[in-house]
Amino acid sequence: MRAGFLIAVAPLAFISVPALAGEEVRFAEAPAWVAPFDFDAAMAKKQEVVVFDRQLRLEDGVVSRYTDIAYDVRNTEVLARLGTVQFGWLPDKGDLTIHRLQILRDGKIIDLVAQGVRPEIIRRETELERRTVNGALTALFKIPGIKVGDVLRFSSTTTSRDQALAGSMQATEALTAEPTRLGFGRLRISWPESAHIAHATLGGAPQPTVTRAKGFETIEVMLPIAQPIEMPTDAPGRFQLTPAIMAGSFASWSDVAAVMAPHYRTDGAIVPGSPLAKEVARIRSATSVPLERVALALQSVQDEVNYLMNGMDGGNYLPQTPEETWTLRYGDCKAKTLLLLAMLRELGVDAEAVMVNATNGDAVSAWQPLPGAFDHVIVRAKVDGEDYWLDGTSAGARLDTLREVPNFVYALPIRADGAELVRMEQRWPTVPDRIMRITYDFTRGVDLPGLYEIDVETHGVLGAQMRARASESDPKIAIAYAQKYMEEVLDSVVYDAAFSYDPSTGTGRLKAKGILSDSFKIDQDAATFKIYTASTNWAFDPDRARAAWRNVPYKVGGPMTSAEEAVIILPEGGVGASVTGTGDLAPRTIAGTRFERSLSLDKGVVRVKDSSSFVPVEIPAADIPAEKAAMRALASADPEVKIASPRRYWELDDKEIAQRVASLREGADALVKLMPDESNYYMLRGALYTMARDYDAALSDIDRAIDIDGTALAYSTRAEILTDAGRYDEAVLAAETAYDLTGDLAHGTAYANALSVAGRPDEGLAVLDAIDVSGDDRSSLAQVFAEIAGPTGRVEEAWKMLEEVLKDRPGDELVLNSQCWFMGTWNYRVADGEQLCDKAVKAGGYSAAALDSRALLFHRLGREDDALDDLEAALRKQPEQAASLYLRGIIRLGKGQADGRKDIEHALRLSPDIAIRYQRYGISPKR
Repeated sequence: MRAGFLIAVAPLAFISVPALAGEEVRFAEAPAWVAPFDFDAAMAKKQEVVVFDRQLRLEDGVVSRYTDIAYDVRNTEVLARLGTVQFGWLPDKGDLTIHRLQILRDGKIIDLVAQGVRPEIIRRETELERRTVNGALTALFKIPGIKVGDVLRFSSTTTSRDQALAGSMQATEALTAEPTRLGFGRLRISWPESAHIAHATLGGAPQPTVTRAKGFETIEVMLPIAQPIEMPTDAPGRFQLTPAIMAGSFASWSDVAAVMAPHYRTDGAIVPGSPLAKEVARIRSATSVPLERVALALQSVQDEVNYLMNGMDGGNYLPQTPEETWTLRYGDCKAKTLLLLAMLRELGVDAEAVMVNATNGDAVSAWQPLPGAFDHVIVRAKVDGEDYWLDGTSAGARLDTLREVPNFVYALPIRADGAELVRMEQRWPTVPDRIMRITYDFTRGVDLPGLYEIDVETHGVLGAQMRARASESDPKIAIAYAQKYMEEVLDSVVYDAAFSYDPSTGTGRLKAKGILSDSFKIDQDAATFKIYTASTNWAFDPDRARAAWRNVPYKVGGPMTSAEEAVIILPEGGVGASVTGTGDLAPRTIAGTRFERSLSLDKGVVRVKDSSSFVPVEIPAADIPAEKAAMRALASADPEVKIASPRRYWELDDKEIAQRVASLREGADALVKLMPDESNYYMLRGALYTMARDYDAALSDIDRAIDIDGTALAYSTRAEILTDAGRYDEAVLAAETAYDLTGDLAHGTAYANALSVAGRPDEGLAVLDAIDVSGDDRSSLAQVFAEIAGPTGRVEEAWKMLEEVLKDRPGDELVLNSQCWFMGTWNYRVADGEQLCDKAVKAGGYSAAALDSRALLFHRLGREDDALDDLEAALRKQPEQAASLYLRGIIRLGKGQADGRKDIEHALRLSPDIAIRYQRYGISPKR
């Protein structure tokens, strides 16, 4: 049920409501009840929207809506928008009458209607993507000859008599607010005093002016109103309302309930012997337990009847019969509710239809009693004294999920003797909406990718969402769906996936395998894996700093319950592993969410079993600070796996790392086999071959990726692999192609570096000379220029470039480090370098890069012990810094320490071209 009574007022949106009789557009003078205004005064305001005047008359069961709009066509953008004007209406409820379609030009009126301009009438079901058919018609008027400088003015009236309301009337109009500016703006609503119409405001709208004259009562608000106070987006719905005026002939919610009751009678609704009667009999014979019958009836309505909103022939509030719905196998919320209601009553279950607002249920408490407060209808069943809220348009409901209370907040029972609003009290679900069972395999090491296998079990709506996926037989599509799903769970590449659905239990399942893109974070000599499960990584930080927000409560979402079972297999049998933070977590509720967790570490395997659950409740503003503090305390103690002094990948010899990467490559092999025309999977496998130091195999895959789509990324990756393989001239060609494809600074500097490594530094500098840069890019280019310039005759020029950049960026840590590094690498003014390098180290916060640069300077000065101190400090911060390992190896060998060989070996595994680069600096290991 989509009433659609809250109509937004916005420029260029001419919105009409239902009308009384026909599909032909009428042309007539404006109704006599329309109040005039001073159009010339509106023009004098010189606003783009010259006029927005909306007037309503509620009389004899008909709501007439008159709208007068005028636009100043002040530029070509407005002209393009106004080339065609649209008017919409619902012909089963009323008429569209055009009163005026005029162009004002140089003080003269061009009457387009008098000139014979007529509309094209089209039936445009704009809501089909939401499975809605309402029979709406649109009148399209093409505006001939309009040009910049004109004023286009058009006015119309639509009428609406809602067949379901038995002569009662309602209207709700949103109010245009600042900063929108209008030459003249007004909302005016009138009705006979004898009609007993009540009115009220929504969303902080100003109180209207009320007048009475000639037997009519009129309310009026001038537009635009003051801009409403912005509310926090996490506030309950009643704080989020658009300012509006409501009017209607309903004295109470009881009146609203009673007027709808005739449409939800079920006596005789199921014809004996019909297919529907046989379905009821099937359920009756299946079980004698009332709640089980409820579950089976709801399953039939959800699974066997498709959703289609039919708003034609008065259908906005009128449901089709249960027999029609079951025969047609489609229906909207009204039809499904009446069908379910008839079935339950036939099965002896106490049930009634209730109206709800599925979009903003909390807002209903702020509404004047009107049917327009609701946009949905469901069933309330009472079994063993407990309420069950049953939505026939939802999906996946089964016996174990029936207790879940949807987030509609209020319901209005539809009863012949009337009823008042009922609050839908929440309760904690007993079955998780989602259970994730995942095994992480990190046995290859803390800095190599991990593998995972996951089994996601879903129930209720989440389970039903997997139903369509389960019918997909193409493994490529299944993997694509799984990849999309896993983006919300893990940063990974899925290489195997299967969806399934069990209609008897409403359980959907995804089983997948993948390669993890991210695993351990490594800081100095420790690796940390942050455990992300149902009870971790939570935050609660509502903003209530503004004075107007300090008493605004927080609205918890939901209902949603997640459970997780995680197994984390650690590398090296868990040697050096521990768990920090809070492991076991006794059941507790923080910020409206229940948490529970158990955790263990045994024999190199961490096992976590936890859950979180939240239902729609409000947290009073006064409680928010305490809940914030409690959530911070919880999150700050999230468990992490920490491994001290882990074995790193550069410590593995070629055979061992090849063995470890081989099992990772199986997933990439499967993807390449399944999708041989997808370059990304060749890139993935090429990266894995590179990790295994199998450069020939890596190049084969990268070349295949280049054959498919030849991206700059593929060529730059090829250049990097060729450099690692020592094929420097070929690397230059690949880097050149990448630069040609993009022309950007990053690829330009990479090309220049490739030329330098290939022993062609002058050519590298020529590439940099041709790049026009400024700002931050100028700094980056200067640093690369200095890195390359040493063997050329342009050393002084490189130093001057760094000095010029530093003038614009005094104290910049990167530029200072580049100067220190320049002195060390090219043995430039080293006697004067210590002070500058000290400054660079301090500016960089004693970063590993700055310490390494100063160490090189100390090495040039023959201060090997000082150099070693800096290198040890740098490697404590970044053990993978190849330059520091290489220089430490050189110094150790110079001191006769054999372990220097291991440092150099490790550095070469990290950066295979490091030896040739240091040879350019004139630095080589002692043989």
